[in-house]
Amino acid sequence: HHHFDHVRDLCTLGMNVFTTGPVNIYAPQGVIDVISSYLFDGVMYVDFLHHPTPEKPALKLNPLEPYKEVIIEGYTVLPLPVKHSIPALGYQITAPDGRTLFYTGDTSRGLAQVWEAVSPDLLVTEVTVPNKYQKAAEEHGHMSPRDLQSELADFKRIRGYLPPVVVVHMSPHIEDVIRQEIAQVAAELEAEITPGHEGMEVVF
Repeated sequence: HHHFDHVRDLCTLGMNVFTTGPVNIYAPQGVIDVISSYLFDGVMYVDFLHHPTPEKPALKLNPLEPYKEVIIEGYTVLPLPVKHSIPALGYQITAPDGRTLFYTGDTSRGLAQVWEAVSPDLLVTEVTVPNKYQKAAEEHGHMSPRDLQSELADFKRIRGYLPPVVVVHMSPHIEDVIRQEIAQVAAELEAEITPGHEGMEVVF
């Protein structure tokens, strides 16, 4: 989706590949429209969609359609709509050897339709705030640990198993509380739930 914290790094990416691009960027059409009109409008920052030359720009935008699989760099990518404050996609990514992960991106509760469409070996999802801010999380399209517990229970009911889970998007100033509550969820569900961190490597 097009919220600034999810697209801002395209500016520095464009600068870093200015002479070696284009780098392909994949996103739903709505995100492409916002990036083209506002992020790379040539006023706030260089228009890397047309520079250094229109024939060979630093960045090239490619539209994705929900529910339509595409092959990107040898990986099969299935975009699926998730619940958020604006239209957003999560992605099931399948490696050439068949291993699969699903990344929800920013989302809130109500993912049953998504769980029916995916069967990941690893789930990467968000938890933004502790349980005491659950109402605010719902209003802004995010999840608390309690929400995560409900969604994972639905996943197990629908799919019959729980994959290892990595939790990201935790608010830094209250991350310690989130981690404690995630640990409680993991214990109650008897699930492998790991908070993500900078430099983390996941093998599955």
